Amino acid sequence: MTEENQPEAEKFDPATDNSDWSAAATELACFALARSKGKRLVKIINTGNEPLPFICIFEDYPE
Repeated sequence: MTEENQPEAEKFDPATDNSDWSAAATELACFALARSKGKRLVKIINTGNEPLPFICIFEDYPE
């Protein structure tokens, strides 16, 4: 994939985001993190920042 065909990275500011989140190396790792935390995966943000380009956003399951 050439540089011009790559999707634009989303912005994520950990200082201002109050969500329950973790960084991961792959999208699949976000699903594994959610399962290990016992939380629901809400969103995956691809920041494009190495070495952990994916931000996984979680929330509690409704009771």
